[in-house]
Amino acid sequence: MAFLSRLAMLCFTLGCCHKASAKVQRSTLRLGRGARQTAEWQYVGKFGYAVGQGTYEARLREAVPGSLPLGTALELEIYMDEEWPQVETVTEVCRKKELAKRSREMNIGQVAGDWGQAAKGSISQNVRPHVWYFAISDCGGKLMNSTYGFDLEMEFKQDGGSHFSVELQWAPSANLLTLVGCSFFLLSFCRRSRDFFIRTGSLHPVIWTLGCVVVFQYVAQCLHTGHLAIYRSDGQGSRAMEVLSEIFFVLCQVTQTSLLVTIALGYTLLKAQLGDLQFVLPICGLVALVHVVLVVLDKAQCEASHRFTDHDGSTGWIFFGLRLALYAWFHWAANRTASQGGLRLQAFIGKFRIAASMYFLAYPGTFLVMQLFAPYLREPVMETGLMAAQVASNVWLASLFLDRGAYFQASSLSASPLPGRGSPVFFKQD
Repeated sequence: MAFLSRLAMLCFTLGCCHKASAKVQRSTLRLGRGARQTAEWQYVGKFGYAVGQGTYEARLREAVPGSLPLGTALELEIYMDEEWPQVETVTEVCRKKELAKRSREMNIGQVAGDWGQAAKGSISQNVRPHVWYFAISDCGGKLMNSTYGFDLEMEFKQDGGSHFSVELQWAPSANLLTLVGCSFFLLSFCRRSRDFFIRTGSLHPVIWTLGCVVVFQYVAQCLHTGHLAIYRSDGQGSRAMEVLSEIFFVLCQVTQTSLLVTIALGYTLLKAQLGDLQFVLPICGLVALVHVVLVVLDKAQCEASHRFTDHDGSTGWIFFGLRLALYAWFHWAANRTASQGGLRLQAFIGKFRIAASMYFLAYPGTFLVMQLFAPYLREPVMETGLMAAQVASNVWLASLFLDRGAYFQASSLSASPLPGRGSPVFFKQD
């Protein structure tokens, strides 16, 4: 219960802490020179502008009204991506402004609790997209010797009015196209499963498991497309839909990897029932729980200048390690199963291992390749690679389970529950 309570609190935190994808961005910050804390400069957000003339707008108000002189002004500093690495190395925070491309004065409201006048501006670029970084400072000493809390609201728009940062401009059309493709595949999978049931009189558990994978992916895609549709109109989207989408997608991936590991351990190939392989289920459940917790923790993080995807930082490396560990388990299991079977089983395991390896290594491979690209290109590279691997694996497994191919003949799927039918080939040795 204590764990669930903490998880619920993290989920609540998601509503209070908006990451870079929310481009009507609201946050809370503290600035000033207090006895215990000195914070004269603070990074507050970033946005990738495409070629053209984009706009930004920011406004402040006191989080606890009445403690500051009305009309107090702070500085909004704006930095280009080409200078940002150097900005982060400057230890004297008030010298960072020397690298700023521009700055704007931001006033606190003239009435306690009201928003101050918005600091507005435009950013034009003609050669290529750039990521622009925003910070707020009190290097002028307006806050004297105290620290104060502020509510900040920022809105970024591309040339044309889009709220999507340059790394996400592809997302609405790409996700809609993916949703249409997933819809057709789901209908095709249901039709082929029905035909399989008519032929054999039952649906094997591996088919039901693959059905869960397909449904998880479809629900994730629907939720994410809905989030993007809302985001298009208000610049924030639905945090609940975004988080649930990520959770369903990782459940889809973990379920699929668990299915592949279980088959590699010999289920349907050397034995018709799980039997002593039931130990796999709690392990896979634990792996799924770890993935879900990582997603929730990642979404609970606030805006960070170095994060452009959900796979940046420690979260990405943990996923990287988990996928490699699962692949090592799969590889060991496949070798063990092949050594216990005849030539036909060994030939099937060889082909099965190659195809499954491409899925297991899709995340580690895409994650490493992503590091070679500019920050604003990492999101489309990562998402395209993962989605392509997931769709290709779904199509491959559907063909493997539902067609009368090598796997059907060599596994318990060919064992009919109808009287008078033969045993599957997997019981036989070559």
